[in-house]
Amino acid sequence: MKSFISLLVISSLLAGCGSFVPVVKLNEQTAETRNKVASVRILGQAQAFSEKYEVLTMVEGHSCQNKLYDPPATRVSAIEQIKFHAYEAGANAITNLQCGGREGTSMRTNCWELISCTAEAIKLP
Repeated sequence: MKSFISLLVISSLLAGCGSFVPVVKLNEQTAETRNKVASVRILGQAQAFSEKYEVLTMVEGHSCQNKLYDPPATRVSAIEQIKFHAYEAGANAITNLQCGGREGTSMRTNCWELISCTAEAIKLP
């Protein structure tokens, strides 16, 4: 019985915690910020090669299903996170976008599901 109560307490504590990976709630941003984030372009390798640009930084984005009732992790959501962080860095585009596969439940991230992506945040003239 004690082990059941201990398990229940630990589960309750973990359920109340957020994920251990940074996830920005884009729906809580201003409309202006959401519009600017949406305007960050995604350039493929061929497009980037033909453009002159400055690499500002590498950015990471995560889509995490932290609670069972949260929506599933998606690549689209992870890319929206990347675009937000690129915008914060002063970029107007990203390139060299790479996403990993869907990760399952992890105590390291405190996510039921996780998809992570990386990209270069760049400034086009």
